[in-house]
Amino acid sequence: MCHNLRRMSHTIVVNSDIRNARRSLNRRLPVLLALLALIAMTAIATLPFFVIGEDQKVGCCGGEMPVTHDSWMHFNQMRAFYRGLESGRIYPRWDDETHGGYGAPTLAFYPPGAYYIASLFYFLTRDWSKVWIGFYWLASLGSAAAIYWYARLTMSRAASLVAATVYVFAPYHLINQYQRGAIAEFLSFVWTPLVLLFAERLLAESSRREMWLSAAGLAAGFGAFLWSHPPTAYQFLLVVGPCFAVWAIRMKRWRGLLIIGCALIFGSMIAAAYFYPAVAERSLVNYDDVEQAWPYHASYVYDFARKVYDHIGNPFFARLDRVWMFNAIAIFIGSIAALNFRRSGEPGLIRSRSRVWLWLSAGLIACFLMTKYSEPIGRLVPKIEIGVFSWRMLTLTSFVMAMLAGECFEVCSASPRRKGMMIKSLPPRRSTTNSLPLAASLLILIGALAASVWYVAWPMWRGQSFEPNPEHYNYATLPRGVPRETPPMDLAQLVSGAGRVTIERWTPELRELRVELEEPDQLQFRTSNFAGWTATVDGRLAEVKEGAVKNIVIDLPAGKHMVALELRSTPIRRAGNFVTVLSLAILVSIIITAIRLKSV
Repeated sequence: MCHNLRRMSHTIVVNSDIRNARRSLNRRLPVLLALLALIAMTAIATLPFFVIGEDQKVGCCGGEMPVTHDSWMHFNQMRAFYRGLESGRIYPRWDDETHGGYGAPTLAFYPPGAYYIASLFYFLTRDWSKVWIGFYWLASLGSAAAIYWYARLTMSRAASLVAATVYVFAPYHLINQYQRGAIAEFLSFVWTPLVLLFAERLLAESSRREMWLSAAGLAAGFGAFLWSHPPTAYQFLLVVGPCFAVWAIRMKRWRGLLIIGCALIFGSMIAAAYFYPAVAERSLVNYDDVEQAWPYHASYVYDFARKVYDHIGNPFFARLDRVWMFNAIAIFIGSIAALNFRRSGEPGLIRSRSRVWLWLSAGLIACFLMTKYSEPIGRLVPKIEIGVFSWRMLTLTSFVMAMLAGECFEVCSASPRRKGMMIKSLPPRRSTTNSLPLAASLLILIGALAASVWYVAWPMWRGQSFEPNPEHYNYATLPRGVPRETPPMDLAQLVSGAGRVTIERWTPELRELRVELEEPDQLQFRTSNFAGWTATVDGRLAEVKEGAVKNIVIDLPAGKHMVALELRSTPIRRAGNFVTVLSLAILVSIIITAIRLKSV
């Protein structure tokens, strides 16, 4: 009898475990399928890029990555960044091989976020060709996952996947990979949805635990935005910030708005190691060269009068004009469909209809600011030139277009759901008008796919394949006063040519040499002088002088000497490093504390 009872008890437990396992699988299966869909769509979007180019000297038939506008620059800088990491620097600031080997503080001024990711891929693969593939695919997947997560605040999985698909295949998104090779701006597509996601979560009436986690997420997301691409981050604040503030004020979410402001400031502190010195020391390099060569107020779309950007003879700028037009039309169609056929009476704090107005207002403002008619207003905006190109706001209109496509799909499907902040929708309305939002959603989706094929991928078909160009350098980040062309010279040499110089160690930011000379002489380095370079002779500080091409020169007395030249932190760099380390420690503490809090 006891044996039978034990068998029955065991059977009941086993059956219960099986049922629990099935429930768990049923809950996780949609998430896994959505993840697989995101992986598939990003692979389809990014991987063809690596086989559409060819060496035109050889000819047929593709199979290689084509050269893009910035690929030479980024290839040289990502390799320099890895050399710095390999030498033991947590944040390398000096590119030792650029400008004929004289070097430049390129990595101190160009946002390093993308180079950390590239360095990780190179550490794992030891193959720079695989680094390109890994970076673009991971950044694309990150952007797809970010907008999917953001869309899930109020949309079903299907509608969120529609939004993610439009975002991934948005023509301007892929132009940054296929034609511009702008890896930093390509990475910025990840942070736009995430910053909005955590900002909206802070407006909701939630527990202290959720509030602290959302604040930490917003600070981390905005900090990563600045580490990745400050021009787009600034344009995001300029366009989306006022729209979001008005939206929050209308909902009377004063406390949430205050916390959002504090989180954004905290996010800038996370990026302090890069951002603060780059701003404070920019006068030490030719930072204004970019503004002079690529003036912001001459970069408006459809501005045929100015010839700095040739919208007729240069097919790239003509394509940007058409992409702007496509995004503007998609935003118009999507907003009309979503606002006129949106279901009403749905419960929840953050309503989809108000979010549509948020996206629409941000999209319209961005579209307007990219036209020449905005110039009188644009000239009043402080530091608007930091964006360099007005058409960089296509990042924002691409995001708005994607969200409106997802919302239109949601209008016609109205799938019920409830999760966290998500809104339980009403049953689907049986009306023929539901087909209109669906048509708008599909029109935007198909249009994005077609525009990306025609305006983005096709012009690069059988384009010249990428080959390294070690002579390519970024003049804007050269130390001010350094000539564009520099004469060849050894890494280190004595002016007289007598004596003996033995290099003991030569890394991007530290050089150690043993020098033997019979008479006093000068030691010249093939290194451009810049704030932070410090010389020591036999352990004692030595004066750093400048040679004819503003390279580093030091005086040496007769005898045997150990000479070291090191790029050390300036006061602003030390302050930035300290603020970043402290902020990261606080961020981790906030997350750990919030996780331990009980939801109240």
